Amino acid sequence: MHIEVLCFGPLAEALGWRNRQVILPDAARIIDLVSQLGIEVWNTAGLAFAINGEMATSDSILTEGMEVALLPPLSGG
Repeated sequence: MHIEVLCFGPLAEALGWRNRQVILPDAARIIDLVSQLGIEVWNTAGLAFAINGEMATSDSILTEGMEVALLPPLSGG
């Protein structure tokens, strides 16, 4: 299945892209996407997720055509 992935902030800088279409097997979860992208370290640092504009968890199941936003933790003062 095809998923549209959006990245923001330092994660987009680290990956070198802000949006990309990714192919995943049927019934994949967000955590599978994280693994495929090789960004597990971001997940342990507090990466948040949204599916089609709604907050989601790493165990959320994906379906064809969904838009997944990967939201790195914010920092600052």
